[in-house]
Amino acid sequence: MQIAVTRGDSRVTPIDPAQFDDFDFHDGDRLAVLPAREAAKLPVTWGDRHVEISPGRAIRVPEQWKLFDFRTFRIPVHLITLTGAGPETLDLIGGAHLRNYENQMGLFPGMNFVDVGCGIGRDAFQLMDYLSPEGRYLGIDVTRDSIVWCQRHITPRDPRFSFHHFDAVNELYNPFGRRRTSDFRLPLPDASVDRIGLASVFTHLLEDEVLHYMREFRRVLKPDGRVHASFFLYSQAALQAARSAGTTAWAATFLHRLSKGVYANDPAYPRGAVAYDEETMRRLMQEAGLATDRPFVKGAWSGLFGDEAEEGQDAVILRRA
Repeated sequence: MQIAVTRGDSRVTPIDPAQFDDFDFHDGDRLAVLPAREAAKLPVTWGDRHVEISPGRAIRVPEQWKLFDFRTFRIPVHLITLTGAGPETLDLIGGAHLRNYENQMGLFPGMNFVDVGCGIGRDAFQLMDYLSPEGRYLGIDVTRDSIVWCQRHITPRDPRFSFHHFDAVNELYNPFGRRRTSDFRLPLPDASVDRIGLASVFTHLLEDEVLHYMREFRRVLKPDGRVHASFFLYSQAALQAARSAGTTAWAATFLHRLSKGVYANDPAYPRGAVAYDEETMRRLMQEAGLATDRPFVKGAWSGLFGDEAEEGQDAVILRRA
């Protein structure tokens, strides 16, 4: 299997997929996996074709290689879009995340911050000017391409920022993943973390996966540590409001019950969007040894709360029980 690269009117010599990470792609290059007959058998999500090079090493091949200039970085656009929005909102949404974290759980420059589902480093860019020399950031994601990009471009410029790939299988983000979420252990000592942020991560996890992550949070949090985890809070009132006032780019119906209190929007891709009712979320918190000091954060996604919405999705602020 090879990857054909067309640059302008000329075709570059096809490259082996193992060369993908190190190849000097140019803005506007068009890519195609060959032979087409074999490429057609590969999984495709959001226009990217997934190619497994070896166990634990897979790549996303977009139809076109586009770059976005941001804060002296040149970022592949197909990796930015995995964060749920395009490059034009990279700074806007990243800034909103930091304000939400500051408002809902508090931040301080010398903190150890863990970003679960960091993607291309959208929140890392925001924290570069915020963290003090003593502050530290760890970004974790299941999309290997995003982590490799961050390791090669962000960490060399700012060693306070490190990134870790977790090869968990996910039908949308990492279809060739070799491990389960329950296999994952945060690469951190016990009681070492001040703040953890998860922006739209629980929205893509099943019940046992959420519980596993919560138990890991309980392990690594300092006694005064906090977690901000956004999610979709399921209720009939929210679903009714979403029919006419919802803000998601897709119809939020959550008609498919996965387990008691857990609902998927699309049965073909259950992790594409998952919602939890309040009883289930509180039960998972309790089982994990976590608690919250405040009501759930009101999200704007359903339109239920109108001007009272505090951020885009609902969220829970967690602490050690």
